[in-house]
Amino acid sequence: MWSINYKRLSILLILAITLLSPFYYSVLAGDQIKSNTFLVGSGTQTGTISSQTDLPVSFYVGNDLTGVINPVKKAVFRVNFIYTGSGSIQFKIDGDSATAKTFSLLNSTRQTQMELVYQDETGKMDVSSAGNYSHILNVIPSGVSLDNLSVKLDTTYQFAPNSCVDGASNNQKVKTTEFYVGQIDGAMGLAATMPFSVYIGDNLTGITDPVKSVYFLITGVYSGPTVLSLNINSGPAKNFILDTTSYSSDFSLIYKDDSGVINPTSAGSYNYTLNLSQTNSTISSLSVKAILTHQYKPVSCGVSYPPYGDLVSATYDSTANADGAAYNSIMWKGKLGGASFDKGQVLFQMAASDSASGPWNYVGGLTCSASDWFSTVAGSPTQVNCFSALNNKRYFKYKIRICADDCILSGNSTPTVDDVVVNYSP
Repeated sequence: MWSINYKRLSILLILAITLLSPFYYSVLAGDQIKSNTFLVGSGTQTGTISSQTDLPVSFYVGNDLTGVINPVKKAVFRVNFIYTGSGSIQFKIDGDSATAKTFSLLNSTRQTQMELVYQDETGKMDVSSAGNYSHILNVIPSGVSLDNLSVKLDTTYQFAPNSCVDGASNNQKVKTTEFYVGQIDGAMGLAATMPFSVYIGDNLTGITDPVKSVYFLITGVYSGPTVLSLNINSGPAKNFILDTTSYSSDFSLIYKDDSGVINPTSAGSYNYTLNLSQTNSTISSLSVKAILTHQYKPVSCGVSYPPYGDLVSATYDSTANADGAAYNSIMWKGKLGGASFDKGQVLFQMAASDSASGPWNYVGGLTCSASDWFSTVAGSPTQVNCFSALNNKRYFKYKIRICADDCILSGNSTPTVDDVVVNYSP
């Protein structure tokens, strides 16, 4: 059962990709803490909000809370919007005045980007057992007009660990993972596509609608009026209005998959394409990541992991020009599985192409063939070697294979991969 998550970090001759969902699980003697993120609301973004708006809130707790007093340690709403005017914005939960908190907003005659953090300090959203929970977030502007309103909920709660590594098989759980979608370093142009992959390695058997929340965080800079339109695959599009500005201004938008295009019902790697278009060429430095929260059923005690799990990375641009790079080495940071951290293997293959769309021919090992892999040691760079197959090509991808034992036999532990580093020369 494999679970992996990655995002792109900055590049300066070295490309680092962080893998946030470890492959190795450990058991602590005391209670444990978990944080998850859920999308609360993101409208069509084509209208202006100047009066009370009620947003349904739904979050899921899947862990054993037996014996834990006040499990929810923090419930925080992150509210993003653009506003004009002078006044305030108030938040409540379920219309309860005890939860009310008011934020004053300075007078602004032009559209101003804001992010506010509203925390449930009253325990209104505390829970005592696993399950789905629903509330209403009341958003009440006064004297100001809001555009591009979006809200996320971050929950942190304490739970009682089981004697099993990941809990009994009937103890359904939930996790949040982030996936790198794409980035445009310069001007976007009128249209762009971003192919990306979502990987779920957990057991989803018997779970109805395992995806509890999925949304895209889009950030960038724009310098004039435009309408940004987004959709996944051939699904319906959603439009975001970026109003007139006389200078470059950063923006942050949340796009929700309202049509449920991303809704895996079993473990595996799923490929999608995010389509973007704008009415005027004013957007640049655009980046996108996907945040997915899903429910899963942990493996039963004593059940072995499969022999291996594979993941193919996103496409990376090494040079941003026609000249290709020289790929020197690949390295991963983390540890092997087992109590002594000596179980399993981490293998790699690489592929390079002159085109962002491929073709992609993965090679590895001393033979530089499709059937061979680069064998690696944590924290130690492994020379790539396959110069004729990889060098002087602008785009590259990698394939990682995480093995529970020797990549042939199953095992009861797996390595933890925290970072992958590809070293290349432009």
